[in-house]
Amino acid sequence: MLFLSACATQSYRYDETPFAAVRERAVTQTSDTVTVSASVPDANEARAIFGVPLYDRGIQPVWLKIVNHGPERMRFAPTSLDRDYFTPLEVSFMHRKGLTEGARQQMDRRFFETAMPRQIPAGETRAGYVFTHVSPGTKSFNIDLFGSASDYSFAFFVAVPGFVPDHAGIDFTSLYQPSEMVDMDLETARRELVEGNLVSSDHTGQKTGFPVNLILVGQGLDVRKALLRAGWTESPAATDEEQIRQAQYLFGRMPDAIFRKKRNQDQDRNKLFLWMAPQRIEGKAVWMAQVSHSIVRKTRFEQAIFGALIDPNIDDGRDFFVQNMWYSQSLLQIAWLTAREPISFEDRRVSFNESRYFTDGRLAIAWLSGEPVSLTETRIVD
Repeated sequence: MLFLSACATQSYRYDETPFAAVRERAVTQTSDTVTVSASVPDANEARAIFGVPLYDRGIQPVWLKIVNHGPERMRFAPTSLDRDYFTPLEVSFMHRKGLTEGARQQMDRRFFETAMPRQIPAGETRAGYVFTHVSPGTKSFNIDLFGSASDYSFAFFVAVPGFVPDHAGIDFTSLYQPSEMVDMDLETARRELVEGNLVSSDHTGQKTGFPVNLILVGQGLDVRKALLRAGWTESPAATDEEQIRQAQYLFGRMPDAIFRKKRNQDQDRNKLFLWMAPQRIEGKAVWMAQVSHSIVRKTRFEQAIFGALIDPNIDDGRDFFVQNMWYSQSLLQIAWLTAREPISFEDRRVSFNESRYFTDGRLAIAWLSGEPVSLTETRIVD
């Protein structure tokens, strides 16, 4: 004990300077008599503001300011932002190693005093941080407020500095010439999807990959909001030559966007590859998609060296996606279409990257909504 106490020699320091930039880029929403502003510090800003490397521990602070102009006290529910959020003193405790006793107390007070209060009295303003789990890319969350006679819910999509998603570098308005775009009704879309035989290829275009098993319908921003609401995260642009060589290609190009559904901080559960198509269905953009389910290897070493295995039943990823969209209130309507001959369990195909797969041959066509849709309002289209 004497040896350990002798090692605890570090002081605690923090720097408020970066907070001005965090506050200036806050996103603000107002409903009735309540105004909420939200911003997310990046890893360097968070380290300066709190004096410890929060992101290294998987912790991402979210700064909030709530202005209550109404006549009643409002209660903020941090679980609406992250159901498994970290408490302020829990975060402080996680970083106490090496600090003197006085420094630990100073850090405890820093985290406690900067936390977002639960109560916002009538006519007053409160501000502070909620400590959430790190999510790469755009931070998606809800802010729920409750009073004795009213309640409010705000949906936020906040960009985090330092992260540029893969789709940010694509100009979707010039991806196709106006003469190349085809606007289809449902019957024409059904026929085109059956006759299209949509299958990806390798970068040379000579070897086949996986079939498209999902079609998304919706404007780009609505699709993005729907995915973020459902817990999918964005990916950075691929720069590694091996990544580019192993990528699935459709319409002669790599995916326009890749979204991931995490099993935990280190492992993907599902991957979603999206390509904007040269078609619209009743005026809305069409996105060809492949969604796969990852089978986690036994050890982290195997996972790091060999990557994840793809579940041969590629229909499982498709079905999971539809369920996920529905339960997250992102699914406006859904249609099912037998678009190709099924591939049986016994006669599995092999893609160019040596992944085996089988399928029932059906496509799910999902119309996604940027605004929440009640589970009972989702339509099934013939």
